[in-house]
Amino acid sequence: MQSLSSHTKHNRWLAIALIAVAVGGLLVAFWFSASETLERNQTAMSHACKDAQLAVNSLFPSSESPQQQVANPDLMHQALSDAIKNNDGTKGGFWHTAQGFMGFTFPSGSHSSNEMGVSNDDVSIVRSAVQRSLEQQREVVSVQSNGQAVTVVAACPETNHYNLGIWLNKSVPLVPPNFTIIVSVLFVLLAIIGGVLIVRESVFNRNWHSERDRIVNQAEDSSQAVSVTTEIPEIQPLLLLLYQARQQIQSKERELSQQMNKVIMANQKTLIGRIARSMTALALAELEDIKRKLPQANAEDIKEKVSQLTELFSSFERITDDVGNSRVTSIDAEDFLQDLSDYHEKHGNAKDITLTAIAEKGLKFEAEPLLIRFAMDYLIRHIMSFVPANSEIMLQAMVEDNFVKIAVSDESSGIESKNKHLLFHADELAPTQYGIGLKVVRDTLHNQNGDISYEKVEKTSRFNVLIPMTKA
Repeated sequence: MQSLSSHTKHNRWLAIALIAVAVGGLLVAFWFSASETLERNQTAMSHACKDAQLAVNSLFPSSESPQQQVANPDLMHQALSDAIKNNDGTKGGFWHTAQGFMGFTFPSGSHSSNEMGVSNDDVSIVRSAVQRSLEQQREVVSVQSNGQAVTVVAACPETNHYNLGIWLNKSVPLVPPNFTIIVSVLFVLLAIIGGVLIVRESVFNRNWHSERDRIVNQAEDSSQAVSVTTEIPEIQPLLLLLYQARQQIQSKERELSQQMNKVIMANQKTLIGRIARSMTALALAELEDIKRKLPQANAEDIKEKVSQLTELFSSFERITDDVGNSRVTSIDAEDFLQDLSDYHEKHGNAKDITLTAIAEKGLKFEAEPLLIRFAMDYLIRHIMSFVPANSEIMLQAMVEDNFVKIAVSDESSGIESKNKHLLFHADELAPTQYGIGLKVVRDTLHNQNGDISYEKVEKTSRFNVLIPMTKA
């Protein structure tokens, strides 16, 4: 494909020039055509006859009655000669219907008497034109063909004398009709050629811009490969540069994706390690409690404590085996909270704490079940270790924007201000304190695109857990 600028430069002005020449030629052909030439000369002869009539009539007073005989023919001929002197090729005179031809004719511009009278070929048409003009009392124009020329005769009445008329005669050469047709056809063909060039120019521009838009759209879509071939030569070097840049970008994206996968795996391993450390801290606390109470405990108490410890390690084993591999599933909030409340009322509930679960029917959220269960278990164990005995913990699920908000309220006095900074942001310089606070819960929720916050509401404390949701 030729460049847009060069194509426009070579063709646009050529097409305009061809059309302009064709239109001009058609106008000239029309102007010199036989019909237009004849029409133009008939109109000119009619006006000239009126002018001659006015010039002759002005020689006589308006009150003078018409005369039978012409008293001063030379003066009338002089007035007629002056009236038609600017009409090239026109000669004129007077014709009396009773006496016939009177006086001389005067070829315009010569003022000579070289042509006297009327030729035999023109006598009949002059007489006929004068007779009709006198009968109708207006100017009359007659045409008589003579081969490649026509004779145009104009006649008008002379009102100061009876039966006297003014006539003008002019021989007009005509262009042959065949020649006019041939010339017109040639100029029409020239105009068609110019039109074809303009159409081709328009089609070329449309195709050029379509190709440009296609390349731009392809370049903007990073998922498509860049084509290095195009019919537009100006864009070819840019496509090569874009192709190289796209290859480099894709290479960097692959490297970045590999690094991100490594980071994700590292985060997963870090999270598992933190969960393990937190659960180990719980297990050690349970073992210390068993060791402390062992001398006074009976077999049933020891059996229950061992069962709780076994359940703790079993849940940890399930999490560490499946974390990173388990898929996000849709979890019913009502069933999930009810299972939580039932489990924690039955296991490790030495303070006889009541757990109440409230959730809207059909309310669901999306998460990895094991990780969310671990986060909620850890949070509830943390709360149960601080709330008063025989109190109540309320688990309530509700919708907040695009999340399910699980509000966990208790009847404790709340967290002291000096310890709030340890709640979700434990001291990383002392990793052993990680299990003291709830940073592991926040990390686990962040892993699932959720979050947790704490607030003091009147006489109760409340943790707000946000989890991405879907509404059934």
